[in-house]
Amino acid sequence: MNTFFHILRFEWKLLWRSNMVKLLLLVMLGVGVYGIYFGKFEIEKQNIRIAEVKNYEQAQFDSLLNWVNLDTSNIANKANFDKAVLPEGAGRSFHFTYCKTHEASPIAGLCLGQRDLFPVYYQLNMRDLTRQLNTGELVNPMKLLNGNFDLSYVFIFLLPLLVVSLFFNLYANEKEGGTLSLLLAQSKSIDIVFLGKGILRYLIVLGVSTLLLILGFLIQGVSIIEHANLFFQWFQSILIYSFFWSLIMAWIVALKKGTSISAILGLGIWLILTLISPTLLNLLVSANKPLPNRTEVRHTVREINDKNWEAPKSYVFNKFHAENPQFPKEDTTHFYSWYYAGFSVMDKELEPLIEKFESQVNSRNNLLEKWIWISPAALIHEHLASISKTNRKSHLNFVESTKDYHQRLRTIYLTKLFSKENFTEQDLKKLQDMSRQ
Repeated sequence: MNTFFHILRFEWKLLWRSNMVKLLLLVMLGVGVYGIYFGKFEIEKQNIRIAEVKNYEQAQFDSLLNWVNLDTSNIANKANFDKAVLPEGAGRSFHFTYCKTHEASPIAGLCLGQRDLFPVYYQLNMRDLTRQLNTGELVNPMKLLNGNFDLSYVFIFLLPLLVVSLFFNLYANEKEGGTLSLLLAQSKSIDIVFLGKGILRYLIVLGVSTLLLILGFLIQGVSIIEHANLFFQWFQSILIYSFFWSLIMAWIVALKKGTSISAILGLGIWLILTLISPTLLNLLVSANKPLPNRTEVRHTVREINDKNWEAPKSYVFNKFHAENPQFPKEDTTHFYSWYYAGFSVMDKELEPLIEKFESQVNSRNNLLEKWIWISPAALIHEHLASISKTNRKSHLNFVESTKDYHQRLRTIYLTKLFSKENFTEQDLKKLQDMSRQ
């Protein structure tokens, strides 16, 4: 044991004297800090946008709550009073535009995941929900996994290069420097020597990674004590990932090749596991599960919308009441009841297509999850995104909560429309409370 610790101390002194090692560590720390600030900047931009739409929504509520108490004997006040109390809206304006936001987790800036690709808020009105949710474009599934240059990117793509740089000449230096024979003569086991050298290098990699992780939490303004569970989940992931790459380099060292060959092998494996395998995974997914065509949804929306406008109003009402018998039968001459009922009918008729569309996307993601193990980089990124709640599942949960919110709003508005009731100040306050939940 004394021999082993002596090897560690001696090897540390040699490494610390190397300017190249110091440069590598400084570069790793530098790009790591940059990644932390980049992620922090992106999340701050999202939080600013979220705050803006919340302020916009609050300003609308302030106006409505003020207008609902206006003296309507004054003609100038009548228009604003109507905007506040009429569920169908006044003039060409909707009654209200609601905002549903996707709040970022405390450590979202460490792994942006898919927050930079999907909407972090939706602005909703009483029109059909399908068009309000499906305004973006689908993205390459591997792009969803790789993300931006945040701290997770540094760990996933650059940490292996640090491991390669520290390990590739572990054996070759001794052999090419002529000290291997001396080590064989003085040591009880050459394996202990190289085990000590390898462990020290692994500890250096782990130490730099831990330092960056601590800095990441501090710079993001996240308490490590309060979020110890998140910290240790990240630490455990980095521990396993760096150990995985250390094992790969230990295997290369065991081949006892020269410096150049060891370096080329290490870089080749890095290229395959971090760049080539994600591309192959993408090709596998695309070949077996083609990307669904969002244009089909848009085309169907236009067809249904045109059909509802051209058909007699009774056509829409019959379909609407078949699905919503709780609402009283409406006079077909009433425009706004027909207008908003038409959007409800449209969403209902689009359900099979949307389910098919979502089934195709989920099928692609299931296939991706099944084969993601062939790309360690994609696997660890998906895991870190899951911990940070920036993965696709988190977004889907947000979409589902948005659908539920819109359905509750639609029920409130349709109830008012079909019962010919206006909003009261108490009704508006309840809507405001619901928007804050």
